Amino acid sequence: MTVTKTQLADAYSTVLTEKLGDEWGCKFSRKDAAIFLDLLWPVVSKLALKDTKKKKAGSVPLGYLGRLKMRFKPATKARKGVNPFTGEPATFKAKPATLQPRFSAGKTLKDEAGKYFMKKMSKSSQAPRMAR
Repeated sequence: MTVTKTQLADAYSTVLTEKLGDEWGCKFSRKDAAIFLDLLWPVVSKLALKDTKKKKAGSVPLGYLGRLKMRFKPATKARKGVNPFTGEPATFKAKPATLQPRFSAGKTLKDEAGKYFMKKMSKSSQAPRMAR
């Protein structure tokens, strides 16, 4: 199931109201949660892109979810090669240096995924088989 931004904001507003509603004296709406989510992006991107002029780019921890890292790929020169299907000589274009985002899941997220999978597999193996 793919979650939409509206569904994420709705779930986030429910959790915010449960955890902070009494302390802050308010009920968070879906719109409030969407604003919080929109405000998170510039902070994460700014921190991830910090010091990207160096060969080793930034890394941002995202709590139990994992870590967002920026990977530096150096430029490549144009080179000659051979098309493996036809055997004809070919020239491969040069590519500029780039930064690519990489996400690595945290231990907690991996453990939750493993628990979910094992639970789902145990339910499916207990289901009675249909005779043909």
